[in-house]
Amino acid sequence: MTIRRFLSILPYRILPAAAAGILFAGCSSVVNSHSQKEDMMEYYLNGENEDALDEIEYKLREPAWYNTSVVDTGDELVWRLEAGTMNFHIGDFEESIEQLKIAEDLIEQYDDRAELSARDIGAETGAALTNLNALPYRGICRDRIAIAVYKALAYLGTGNEEAFHAQIRRLRNEQKKVQDDYSKFFEQEKAELDAEKAKNPEEAKKADSLGSMDKLTGSPDNAAFKTSMAKVKKVANKGYGNFLNPVAIFLSGLGSVRDGEYDNARIDFQHLSEAMPNNPLFRQYYVSVLKKAGREIPENLADVQPFDFPLEQDCVYVVFANGHTAALEESAIYFPVMTAWPVCAFYDAPFQNLEAEAGGKKYSTLILADMDGILAQEFEERMPAMIMRIVLNTLIKEAAYYAGIAVIAAQKDMDPTVQAAALATVAIGGAAYRAAMNTADTRGWEILPKEFQLTQFPMPKDRKVDLKLNLNGGMVVSKSLRLSDDCKSAIIFVDAPSVQNVAFHVLPIKSK
Repeated sequence: MTIRRFLSILPYRILPAAAAGILFAGCSSVVNSHSQKEDMMEYYLNGENEDALDEIEYKLREPAWYNTSVVDTGDELVWRLEAGTMNFHIGDFEESIEQLKIAEDLIEQYDDRAELSARDIGAETGAALTNLNALPYRGICRDRIAIAVYKALAYLGTGNEEAFHAQIRRLRNEQKKVQDDYSKFFEQEKAELDAEKAKNPEEAKKADSLGSMDKLTGSPDNAAFKTSMAKVKKVANKGYGNFLNPVAIFLSGLGSVRDGEYDNARIDFQHLSEAMPNNPLFRQYYVSVLKKAGREIPENLADVQPFDFPLEQDCVYVVFANGHTAALEESAIYFPVMTAWPVCAFYDAPFQNLEAEAGGKKYSTLILADMDGILAQEFEERMPAMIMRIVLNTLIKEAAYYAGIAVIAAQKDMDPTVQAAALATVAIGGAAYRAAMNTADTRGWEILPKEFQLTQFPMPKDRKVDLKLNLNGGMVVSKSLRLSDDCKSAIIFVDAPSVQNVAFHVLPIKSK
């Protein structure tokens, strides 16, 4: 029997499906996304900002058949997000806005697909025969609201105060949209999974018996995975429920305060006070806007004093972005097949807090939002569906591999020499293919802070602000700023992913 005849007897869908998988797969299908970003993050944390930006721009260069550009692939969005915050960090606010707008457009394109398009169907086939990187990265809930936050602040950085106010007025609705989008996204993920299970009933039955958290964490081979999920659960408790991002709600409330709409501000700060009932900062904000709105103070807040200076004008807000966010790393689980798996990796904050001295008084930052908690909470909620999909896809690849061998072995009229060669080819090639495609989907937005902290104080008469970032062991990183005479209020954004890389941005508000 000839090799041509040998190819013709392979299971009719293995080669086309594998080809479709490669065609529609993103650039992370063979080398996982987190590994691709190692150089970028090393440059970023070492303060080599130009080199970090070069890594991002190289990925976003004009695509050609011979290069590894991510433009027009399923990985483009995640690199646009990195471009948005990297440009924000270096103070190129115009470019930051441009990159975040492209990211928004990509998300909108995905969300506008009411039904699976031909590309989605191809990607789903690719995911079954490759890995979940074959599906386009659509941005998790944390990403979607963070885009709106950074865009608002970037507009202020460009001096476009009108756009800043317009953006923060929309933040409450953006938060609600994110919550609604998640429900739709979850439903679509379930529909896609159900469709794949219907096409592969035998593998689906096995996946139902193997693909549970209890089964995976109960295996001694998966001790590291069990430990990782316990850590995720602990950090997820710092989240705020329903994908709430306190930075977005704070900016929304601040916009209402500055517009004199204290009843609207009351709604935002009530949400924050309820989400973090022990946070003294939000209790104080809530009481302050209640008094401004002429509302009764709840009994449990009766002892909370409002701010003794106006928040709506002649005020300086210091937003401290501390550390860098948790990322998804590749690990392994066994069921009993070894499969690459995404797990959360958390990093220590480089600083404890920030102290500001202005007008002869000192002010310390308090927690505004735990970004790790937001990510961990969403990761934990999506884990059951993720487990089922990865287990199912692994079983489909395994079934296709063994089916190919079985078909060749069953050929009675094949020349023994050709048959042996064919079996060896499929065995070696199939094993190599499965190893290459055993890649976890670790795509995520990594140039984000671990946490946001906040403090505020009246505009000092001499317009001087001294900032001190406190490290463990009594060490500090300090900076003295002078606010311009035409700056009536300001947001000072301190971006500190590491001790080696601290950026100070004064975002002036000139209206009042």
